[in-house]
This record gives sequence, structure tokens and C-alpha cells, in this order.
Amino acid sequence: MSHDQRDVIVVGGGISGLTAAWHLKNAGVDVCLLEAAPRVGGVMQTERRDGFLLEKGPFNVIVREAAFERLLEEVSDDVEVITADRAARARYIYRAGNLHAVPSHPIALLGTPLLTTSAKCRLLAGLCASRRHGAHEETIDQAATRRFGREVADTLVSAAISGIYAGDTHRLSLKACFPNVWRIDTKTRSPLAHGLVSALARVAKSRRASSGNGRGAASKPRRWRGLISINGGLGELATVLGKRLGADLHTRCRVETIRATDRGYALTCTTRAGTDQPYACRRLLLAGSVHEAARLVAPLSSKAGSILRSIECASLIVLNLGFNRSDVAHPMKGYGFLVPRSEPDFPLMGMLWADSIFPHHAPKDRRLIRVFMGGSRDPEAASRTDDELLAQALGALRPLLCISGDPVLVDVCRYRAAIPQYVIGYAEKINSLRSALSEQTDLHLIGNYLQGISINDCVRLATETANQLIPPAG
Repeated sequence: MSHDQRDVIVVGGGISGLTAAWHLKNAGVDVCLLEAAPRVGGVMQTERRDGFLLEKGPFNVIVREAAFERLLEEVSDDVEVITADRAARARYIYRAGNLHAVPSHPIALLGTPLLTTSAKCRLLAGLCASRRHGAHEETIDQAATRRFGREVADTLVSAAISGIYAGDTHRLSLKACFPNVWRIDTKTRSPLAHGLVSALARVAKSRRASSGNGRGAASKPRRWRGLISINGGLGELATVLGKRLGADLHTRCRVETIRATDRGYALTCTTRAGTDQPYACRRLLLAGSVHEAARLVAPLSSKAGSILRSIECASLIVLNLGFNRSDVAHPMKGYGFLVPRSEPDFPLMGMLWADSIFPHHAPKDRRLIRVFMGGSRDPEAASRTDDELLAQALGALRPLLCISGDPVLVDVCRYRAAIPQYVIGYAEKINSLRSALSEQTDLHLIGNYLQGISINDCVRLATETANQLIPPAG
């Protein structure tokens, strides 16, 4: 059986692998992408059902990385980027059986029932002047408590972090999870002053760019701001990237083994027909989950495989629930709500009001909500049956949102060990991983366990890694 010989092989067809493979192909590199599933996208999948547009994984994105913005521009002929409805600006936190708006300005902060008067004073004092970061690595909870007090850390901060990492602020590292925030924390005693100075600097930079300042053309303005998605769902972005790879995309192709050779790497794959197909490449890029990377890397480096297996990940359950609009009395105007650590008896992590954010995700006479369960709040959720999860979710939501009828649509998505937990010591662990793989000069890893879990982070790392594999011009 002949080998399919390539310069670069990318293993894994999530957003990381798709971005890297497309970037390489677009630069003229001989590349192919191998994906075990029937279709690409990883957790980024979209389904149309009964008039609803269901996001199975990520729901929306804030464009903050230049690499992601360039990727959207490259595929803009095939996808329509849409911006969230203005109503989505309102955010809520569950507290003591009710939903309370997250304060968006100082006056709202003074009136919020989310915090006691003493906690509000402590927060305002911390914004003006508080202790900077010390020498030791801190958890997010330790840093938030040092700056703003225990109540803010337990309520506002823990809820926000749960919505991002599905994790525990008492274990997650500020430095690993939010390196930019950590750098600010080490430099200034006044977060408020730093924010004002940064805002003024951005305004000045924007004015210089607009005028050109006599030194050439103005810089290109930001094309997309705020929350965005794709008109057909984020899964459409993955589909378009897969189509652009054409014959260089091989789905239903599971990599079973990887072996180092004198000329690079030899791969044995199981195809959709159930037969073995050998591949060979000079350079290899692994873009799957952390546990899939552990399986494939272990024969090449037992130490690297052990480090990858030791990375803790949280599981997540996403329930898409559709209701008749007449059965939901709550207006659900806004983005949704999150649940803080200080509410341990509430069974949900949070919820998004999907059709309030993107109205076309549901028919006009329906409401669509996305419920999140699991994470560090409820690690055993992924082991429950669909009926058990639905009953638990409805038991919490019916009184809160005044829901009188049963859902007309139920969609349960399970993501086991899907979200890497950047706990204390995580940066050192990743450095040890890179050291263990240093002898495998043509083996590269990308994914949400390396430099951030968001789509922006994954696209940035994939682009940077692909650039390293593109031969210099000329």
C-alpha cells in the first residue's frame, strides 16, 4: 500500500487545525488535514431544526485578535458576519432566587443588590488604589480578594470566570488564564487610573491614525466590534474552511499511530471504509484535544505524553431548549445570567437567551435558551442521563423565568473533559511539555490547552505556528 506523502500533515479538524491547514494551503505548502469525525469543526457545530438555529458548542465571539479578524476577512465572500442585538448588552447574575443586572457604570454599582454597602465601598476603594501583585503565583480568587474584597471575588468574579473556564477561581491561575490582566496587576496600584490612561492612549492613537499625522496612510479601522457570529452559525465558518481545503481534507480518517522516521513521521490511519491507510510527512502538526494529543505523542515521548495526560479538564453540558413564546413570562431581554460560587445549591452554571442575542436563531413565536451545566460546580453532570439533566434544568428555570409549558425542542450536548483548567503551576507544566518535545523539531502542537481556550486564542496560535512552517519568500 502506497503512502500519501505530504510536506505537512495536520491532525485534527477543529478551528485550530482548520486555521493552520488553510493558512498553509493558501501559502502554497503541500498540506493535508486528517479528521476522525464525519465533518470538521470539532465542538464548533451548528444544526438547523424545526426553525431553530442551534449552536452545539461556542455561541458567539468577540473579535480581539488580528489573526481572527484576518481569517474572517479571508472567508468573507462565503460567510456573513453578524453582530449581536443591542439588547444583549444587559448581563445578569443569579443571587438568592432572583436575577440582578450586572452594574455597567458607577451609578448602577451604587444601587445594585448584588453587593452589600461595605462590599461596594471596598470595590470602589480597590479600583482607586489597592495592593499590587506580589512575587508568588496567585489564584484568580486571591488576586480579586486582594484588590476588591471577598464579596466581590465570591459574587462578581466567580460568576464571570465560571462562564469562561467552567472552573473554580480558588484553583485557576490569574497569570495563566489572563496574562494581560496579570501584567497590569504587577504594574499599578490603581486599576481605575490605568484604565483611564489606556483609554486616552487609544483615543490619541486613533486620532493620529485618522489624520495620518503626515507620516503616511492611516491604519485600517476595526471592521467588527462587540459580539459577533456567522449568519448560519459558527459551524458554517468551519464548513467553509473545510471546503476550501478541498481534496486536502480527509474526514473519517482516524490517526492510530505515529512513528518518527529519518524523513519525518509515518502515520497509520483507519479510513471511513475501515481499512488502514499509511501517510507520511516531513512535518507534523497535532491540533486535536489535549487527551488526543497525549495518546499520539506518548510513543514519541513518554514524558510529554505523561504531562499531557496530567492536564485537568472540565466537562460541560449544553442544553438548547426551545419554548413557545406564550409559555415564557419572563422577558429575557439581555445576554443571560451566570451563577456565582456563593450560590452552591443552584444546579446550573448559567444560561444564554439565544434569540435575544441573535433573533434569527428562533422562530418569532418561539424562545430559545442555552443552559450550561457541569464544570467545577457539578463534575458529575456529564454522567447523568438526558432526562435527568432536563428535569434538573427545568426544575431550576420554571420558577425563575416563569415557564408554564414544556419545551418544544430539547437538544443535549455533552463535552467530556473539554475545557483545560489553567490552574496554579500551569505555565511551568507547558514549559516542561515544550522541553520534553524539544528533540522532535518537526512536531508542533496547537490547541486550547496551550495559550488560551477561546476561538481567538486558538486562531492566533494556529496562525503563528503555520507561519513558522511557511518557507520565506524568495
